[in-house]
Amino acid sequence: MDWPPRISSNRIAVAILVAIGVFACAPRVGVAQQGDNSAATAVEDLSAPIDDTASTQPSPHQLYALIQSHFAAGNLADASQVARKLDQQLKDSPTPDIDLTLPLAQIGRAFQNAGDATNAVEFFSRANAALERPASKTLPPATVVLVRLAAASLFVHAGRLDVATETLKKTLVAESGITAEQTPLAVDLCLRIGRDSLTKQDLATAETAYILAAEHAAPAQKPTAMLGAAWAVAMSGKRMGEAADRMIAFLKTYPDHPDAARASQAGIACLKQVGRDDEAEAMIIELFHRWPDSDAAKEVLNQFGAVDIDKIPEPLRNLVLRRDFDQLTPAMTSIAIRIAAAQGDSNAWDRLVNRLGKIDQTGQTTADLLSQLPVAADAERLALYLLSPPATSTIQAKSRESACRWAGRHERWSMLALASQSTSPAQQDPTRTITMERLFAEALMQTGRRAEAHVWWCHVVDELGADDFATLLRCAETEVSIGEVDRATQRVEAATAAAGDDRYRTALVAMLSAELGIRRLRFDEARSDLESVVRSSQVDASLRGRAQWMIGETYYLQQRYVEAIEAYRGVAGIDPDGTWVVASLVQAGKSFEQLGRTRDAAVCYSTLVSRHGDSEFAVLASRRLAALSPSDGTTPTKPGSPSNTPNKTLRR
Repeated sequence: MDWPPRISSNRIAVAILVAIGVFACAPRVGVAQQGDNSAATAVEDLSAPIDDTASTQPSPHQLYALIQSHFAAGNLADASQVARKLDQQLKDSPTPDIDLTLPLAQIGRAFQNAGDATNAVEFFSRANAALERPASKTLPPATVVLVRLAAASLFVHAGRLDVATETLKKTLVAESGITAEQTPLAVDLCLRIGRDSLTKQDLATAETAYILAAEHAAPAQKPTAMLGAAWAVAMSGKRMGEAADRMIAFLKTYPDHPDAARASQAGIACLKQVGRDDEAEAMIIELFHRWPDSDAAKEVLNQFGAVDIDKIPEPLRNLVLRRDFDQLTPAMTSIAIRIAAAQGDSNAWDRLVNRLGKIDQTGQTTADLLSQLPVAADAERLALYLLSPPATSTIQAKSRESACRWAGRHERWSMLALASQSTSPAQQDPTRTITMERLFAEALMQTGRRAEAHVWWCHVVDELGADDFATLLRCAETEVSIGEVDRATQRVEAATAAAGDDRYRTALVAMLSAELGIRRLRFDEARSDLESVVRSSQVDASLRGRAQWMIGETYYLQQRYVEAIEAYRGVAGIDPDGTWVVASLVQAGKSFEQLGRTRDAAVCYSTLVSRHGDSEFAVLASRRLAALSPSDGTTPTKPGSPSNTPNKTLRR
């Protein structure tokens, strides 16, 4: 709700001009009013500066005449100095025949015209106080009202809102004599005070001002006053039940007011805070019945976004699903989808999901919804629809991207690989983002379809210009695996440049470079790259273990089985609990077989089966172990028993 509302000050300004006009023509009181000649003499005698130490002080009547003289001559500073002195005397010892109200107000107005707000406030405050003295009782009620209106207006502009409120209280009492024409001006000032007080978080003053306005408001002013009072109470956070009742009273009185929906929203919040849940629920239903397209209705519904759908009142759930889905915002569509899922409404689900994909331009709502759906099957169903929408549907690119990210985060690689089949790199598709294409490529790699992944990676790099390290590395990996050698060399060089001085990235590229070297039968170059990885202290043990295993592979491919065995044995020293230890046992066993040392080969296989029986290599090791011939003296031995070549056994 946009509170407080703006209050026009035009009518207030007119009232002040009228008041000042009265001041200018008001009759003088005191010695000048009595008509004797002593006033003129007094003015002449007191024209010199006042000497507070003199034994003979001027009388109040003489000071009054001097104020008039200075003011008439335009000597505002002198007039104000004498006025302060006389005002203090009258405050301490009131004189029934001298009322200083109008001169003080005149001086205040003069300072106001001169732009001196500080002195203007001072003298209007003095004039306001002078009205409380017995001498002011001779002033006509109309004059008193105008003085107070003028003072209150100035106090409002000066930010003295509490003082202005107290002044208006006295102005608006029935016996003040305020006219029907003046009352709306005073009420406008009260509304202005309420607005400014809410802005300053002075809730007590705001409440007082709005309630005062409501008591005297004209029909056009009444709604603002009533709602302002309710809002001030609600913002205090202390009397929420009263605030709710005030909101309800406003709605009953002004059901068609432009702020009615906002008042309903505020009333719902107040009712919930005091535990009046049944009333709050009824008010929610009424809000959606009467103002279904209002921002207030949308915000109330959005408040349920982070809670269980079961906590949304059933009538409200039914209302949401009966809405015109084409009018729903992304956030409301998300909630409606959750309601449709909870109620098993497939027809509404399909229409709403299509609506979400069509309007979610940022993808954030889609991402949030995928994380909020309590049933995994519903999330998968939503993601699959957005990844592979019907040809007749128009899905926002960011919405599809959020679905892709969700699938990748939850390792739904098969889902992503299937989605990649509905399009191709050569096909122009504005709903496909570069992030989606990366995830398609990764999914194809994860599902073993490296050749298809290679096409996507090359498209992302060559056609879309991706130059981040992760993408360049993946592209180089597939090129090294199945692409042309020269092209693979270029890919590796690009990944090397993107790696910069990062040791871990450099190690990853070195592994690829080694694979390329092996493919080109340049085993010494490959081992050099791999040894740089093994020696790196900034690379994790798993990667170093793999590099050590690959060193063994280079020797194995060269049929240098003794060196291969030593390399394989080194894996356990680098990453004893890693997966490459198991692979090294298999390869070491094969190397021993090639050397004819079947007993040592049997030790490798037996060790693998006994220690890593659940690994993917255990079946292979068991088969090779069974295939060894006992007639050749190669009866399998238990792990740890002596070998026929103790100096060459695999280190355990």
